[in-house]
Amino acid sequence: MTGARAGVVGWMVASVWLAGSEGLAQFTNRSSVLDGAGGTSSGGSFTNISAAGQPGGIATSSGGSYVNQAGFLNTFILRPGLDTDGNGLPDELDSDNDGDGLADLAEIEGSGFSPTTPTQVNVADTDGDGVPDGSESVAGTDPTNPNALLEVFRIAQAGGQQIQWIARGGKTYRVLARTNLLAGTFTPIATNTAAGGVAPWFVVTNTAVDVSSLGAEFYAVEVLP
Repeated sequence: MTGARAGVVGWMVASVWLAGSEGLAQFTNRSSVLDGAGGTSSGGSFTNISAAGQPGGIATSSGGSYVNQAGFLNTFILRPGLDTDGNGLPDELDSDNDGDGLADLAEIEGSGFSPTTPTQVNVADTDGDGVPDGSESVAGTDPTNPNALLEVFRIAQAGGQQIQWIARGGKTYRVLARTNLLAGTFTPIATNTAAGGVAPWFVVTNTAVDVSSLGAEFYAVEVLP
């Protein structure tokens, strides 16, 4: 369940026996007990927030972009107009405020990175290097260092067309190529695993050589799972 109130934590069951032409029939009525209620009111510069009913404590669970919160959390939304990523969900109900692919809790805890590195919940690209934090998590690069990101930085003739990119040791990469920058399909031409690097981020220069007959001039690199 999402939105203003959380789920049912208890049942009250009432059974009523009804007499009919064919004898007795049983009717059961179930009414739910909400585990939170509250409201807000304002007067001048003062705001009063009330909350009642907290059996079972505070708990949060999520599914996709929706969050269910037990207890009185989110019985009201303090700032319904605050939607950092513009996806139509107020930040208070959004599990990923900035839409960078990392859940807010993962950003706070830093659990999306090795080593553990907290990132900004309301900024999609913490270090401003043009790569969202979620993408840096997949690549294994440092989200707080603008010089550490997955990018091709050199293409040169050296025994064939040589492509070099910043990588992380231990990650496997695939190089793709095409002849037109804006159109056409990227074709895989090489796959390798980067080796080396210094802890904790193991940043290395990785190299592949295009020995295909594509005559490609444009390249892309992707990290494989």
